[in-house]
Amino acid sequence: MSTQTPLMQAKSLAGSKKDLVEKVKALATEAYWVDRTGERGLAGLSNAKLLRLHTVLTTVAKRFASRAALIEAVATAQGHGKDGDYKKSLEKHPLPRLWDALQSAERRAKKAKKAS
Repeated sequence: MSTQTPLMQAKSLAGSKKDLVEKVKALATEAYWVDRTGERGLAGLSNAKLLRLHTVLTTVAKRFASRAALIEAVATAQGHGKDGDYKKSLEKHPLPRLWDALQSAERRAKKAKKAS
């Protein structure tokens, strides 16, 4: 069984790249998204990056009420729950990086719990 290319995945998810960009824009509200795409905007991103953004945005939107809640969860999972400066530094990170940091911290905690 072969894997689908990002173009095939984009077409099956949204129909076209323009539609996928619109779906990502709809999910990228101020509650979660810090716009760093520059002049080109989301339309200038590759299909693979748009698919990843769509996945991350939908997952985070289901699990957390806002970007601040995600930052709080990352800080707590990494053992910096009461460190305000650390949380402030996390505010500079893009959403996919925060999501990856949370997943890594949760895997480490699960592995440490299993080892004990």
